[in-house]
Amino acid sequence: MEYKINTIEDLLLVILVILMIGVALMLIFVILQTNSTTKRLIAYKTGQTYEEFDFGKWWKKITGTTVSVKDEKEILLDHDYDGIKELDNHLPPWWLNLFYITIIFSVAYLLIFHVWKKAPLSGEEYEISMEKARKEVEAYQAQQGNAIDENSVSLTLEDTKALANGKSIFDANCAACHGANGEGTVGPNLTDEYWLHGGGINNVFKTIKYGVPEKGMISWQSTIKPKDMQDVANYILSLQGSKPANGKAPEGELFVVAADSTAQQ
Repeated sequence: MEYKINTIEDLLLVILVILMIGVALMLIFVILQTNSTTKRLIAYKTGQTYEEFDFGKWWKKITGTTVSVKDEKEILLDHDYDGIKELDNHLPPWWLNLFYITIIFSVAYLLIFHVWKKAPLSGEEYEISMEKARKEVEAYQAQQGNAIDENSVSLTLEDTKALANGKSIFDANCAACHGANGEGTVGPNLTDEYWLHGGGINNVFKTIKYGVPEKGMISWQSTIKPKDMQDVANYILSLQGSKPANGKAPEGELFVVAADSTAQQ
């Protein structure tokens, strides 16, 4: 599980944990010193001999007692396998304690992850991380979509999903003036090659964004998101040459796409 320090609260929490560990170590040291002093006083009052801490003995106790080669006969087992004899050596305490710890850990893992389900398994962690990544991508794309303007708008005539979105918005907001198929009613015909305010993706987007107040067309920039305005502009350009029934007569000037241009007529 990855932990990142993203805020000052996270940093303070890490510092607090480090301080708590330090305090715990200091308390352990104080307890050991107090215990040692108490034993000295008891030994002094009772006339007993107090043995100072011997690291060698302590280490031997932790790692286990070993038998010298000359004393191996004392722990020799009766078994004999083709001349190979076995010694009755005990496992060192550190190994046994580590084994017991693994048993405790496995039981705790089973309860936490499989019985109580307090933490996600690796597969669930993967799904959670993928969902988080998906949301981050969507947030990034939304941010990029809001940055679209008449200079950066893109031609996406091959994107069926974008065209479907553009059509939906067009039907709800534009069809009343331009007709359900772009044939024109109050507003001009959008299916021919003539444009009142310039053709091509940049000009169409600009017209949608700022509107044409003197002609009665409102600005849509406060109502429709930039990405949606791009989809509407592409949908309008996709209607070029469709020749719907009852099409309004051409208005404006003929717009021809330059040979080296990516704009749509």
